[in-house]
Amino acid sequence: MNGVLMISNNCVSKHVRKCLMLGMTIAVVQLAGCSDSEEGPQLYDVSGTVSFDGAPLETGRILFKPKDGSGSFSAEITDGEYSLETAPGQMTVEITASRIIPGKFTSASPDEEPQPVGEMYIPETYNSKTNLRADITTAGENTFAFDLKSS
Repeated sequence: MNGVLMISNNCVSKHVRKCLMLGMTIAVVQLAGCSDSEEGPQLYDVSGTVSFDGAPLETGRILFKPKDGSGSFSAEITDGEYSLETAPGQMTVEITASRIIPGKFTSASPDEEPQPVGEMYIPETYNSKTNLRADITTAGENTFAFDLKSS
């Protein structure tokens, strides 16, 4: 009888060990998935103004691109103002805007109603061949004003 009891205890011990191992595995997996830390870089508030030929840019888009090529951050420009969060560091800045060309229309076929034609009117020195820069700091305000000229 002692041998049978010993086998039972051994079986119980194996079962208990398996249950404990399973429980610990589940706990580790759950803890790994419940991290409070945020992934990615610390982001900082950036805001400012954009004018074109002395007037606030009515609508457009601003793009901050880290010089190391690690992604980009963008925001809409409305009534000459923008606001976004971005990583710190040296950035190139691109600004784009489009508008309808008055009196100019196009259609894909004669059966379609003509559609207004738009144009990107911000010079390329402010977007595809930008010369705009911003240095986003971890301390202090990150406020930038961009005064763009048509020529």
